[in-house]
Amino acid sequence: MSTPLDLPAVRQLERAGDLIAALELLRRQLRRPEISPPDRAPAGPVLTRLLSAAGSALAPPVRVLVLAQCSTGWLAQALPAAAWRQGVVLSVQEGGYDQVRQAVEAIEAQAPPDVLVLLPWNQRLLHDEDSGESQGKRVADEVAFWSQVWRLAATRGVPRIVQVGYDWLEPGAAGYLLGTGSTGHLRNVQAANEALQGALPDATAFVPLDAISGVMGRHRFYDRRQMAWTRQPFSAAGVALLAEHLFAAIRALTTGPRKLLVVDLDDTLWGGVVGELGATGVELGDSPRGEAFRAFQRHLRALVRRGVLLAVCSKNNREDALGPFERHPDMVLRLDDIACFHANWEPKVENLQHIARELRLGLDSIVFFDDSAFERDAVRHALPEVEVVDVPEDPTEYVAALQAGLWFESVSLTQADQQRAAQYKVMQQQQTAADTAPDLEAFLAGLQMRASTRILSEEDLPRAVQLLGKTNQFNLTTRRHTAAALRSLLALPGMIALTLRLVDRQLDHGLVALAIAIPDSEFGASTMRVDVLLMSCRVIGRTVEDHLVDQLLRRAAAAGFQRIVGEFIQSPKNALVAGLYPRLGFTAEGATRGGGVLFAQSLVELPVSKSHVREDT
Repeated sequence: MSTPLDLPAVRQLERAGDLIAALELLRRQLRRPEISPPDRAPAGPVLTRLLSAAGSALAPPVRVLVLAQCSTGWLAQALPAAAWRQGVVLSVQEGGYDQVRQAVEAIEAQAPPDVLVLLPWNQRLLHDEDSGESQGKRVADEVAFWSQVWRLAATRGVPRIVQVGYDWLEPGAAGYLLGTGSTGHLRNVQAANEALQGALPDATAFVPLDAISGVMGRHRFYDRRQMAWTRQPFSAAGVALLAEHLFAAIRALTTGPRKLLVVDLDDTLWGGVVGELGATGVELGDSPRGEAFRAFQRHLRALVRRGVLLAVCSKNNREDALGPFERHPDMVLRLDDIACFHANWEPKVENLQHIARELRLGLDSIVFFDDSAFERDAVRHALPEVEVVDVPEDPTEYVAALQAGLWFESVSLTQADQQRAAQYKVMQQQQTAADTAPDLEAFLAGLQMRASTRILSEEDLPRAVQLLGKTNQFNLTTRRHTAAALRSLLALPGMIALTLRLVDRQLDHGLVALAIAIPDSEFGASTMRVDVLLMSCRVIGRTVEDHLVDQLLRRAAAAGFQRIVGEFIQSPKNALVAGLYPRLGFTAEGATRGGGVLFAQSLVELPVSKSHVREDT
């Protein structure tokens, strides 16, 4: 039986004027595993009121506009709750019933939403089967309508779109057996979804409504009575589940997925306690439970191959913990799949903090999977930034439990994603060597780092957009440009957009940094303004940033500019680079209108770079 939220306690804090405490209490309640998704729905109106009242005390919200061919009042309330559960502030607006095009036309180009959510309904796609209209014509008309909406949204400056697919409630008169034919509802929906996906513009996430309702069951996901009375087709449970998927898509388009999965070992990767059973005695294969653990390992290995980092955090003797990886014949995972391996008797809260530091990731990058309820509760209490999976007792449900959180949903994959696990393995070895080196300068020189700094190309655009979306720590402005916005910037006369690829004597790090500077007379004649300066956290501390800025300054000077300015706009996560510009010789010039601090550097006489990176010629 589910447990309701304690909203009176939240309202009591609100009445006392302690809005932040009220918000934090509500977030803790939303994160409790015993609170079911439908029970989170009442938090929507309370949360919207609190977020509005708290205002500037919180991070700027992600502004979302929901437009649909059905009623979405419940969804507009459930979305902020789904986001706040993970510490993200959403400001959600909704359009009128079936007023999609009209609402897009009304968007002010100077202030578009950060994300536009488009939710179709099937009233036109699945209308009277006896009308004689072909399936192809219906599908083409629907795709033409949404394509027109996408183009119109682009003219209004909308940077990102979440496009929801079509679904069916009943198979129609054709039934299930004939429903996949040329006039059946099932085939119509499938064809429309395939056509929509094939036509999607850049910076768009597709949410498969038919797959989501299928997981829950359409009889639970939809509410036919609500549809008849209010044009709201979803049940309370359906709204909650759809909100979770929509937020996952919004997160994938804005900040990107979680980066690191940390797992326990005993009764998590295998059955039993390895310290008691030995390396080859733990349960893996040859039994239903053993096969369930192998299935879970296969899923984890697939995540690693698509770019999710995997770490181990186990209370065990290290030698015992390594044993199954080295000697058990049925192990699927290998040590090469593990980016960081912590097996000791220290508290897991401390180990998670060590893992985050070792991999140079924030705690809010971590998802924690442990069969022990005690360990899960300890992490939830001490490290609220970490997402904790509510692990079921039955290992056959492990994969489903991990996937239910939607933490690793992504819009696209790059080559860098697929190589990430191997890169982190080598980088961890290099970091250990750096930590123990008596002379850091000599160590950096010994890495033999070489950079290829070049103008941003169409080929590198997907990786550049990915870095813009998910780089938080080493990011001077945290501006989140889409591919379309980048193309517009590249078209500006005199602008400079540089990418940097890094190679050392052990590893090809790939494209790890981006700098964009734009001529801006507001800051004086012959002046460039740095719009973007960011770098992957993987190469922090190697003087790569010194080399990138040096290359930018030299190219700006060669283009005839005499001065360059850059902003540091503080965010909750980029304190690391607060002193970057002064360290590189820039002079502070005061505050900017955007709330940042302005720094300037003359291009008449360039400073000497202290980087250990050599530019490839």
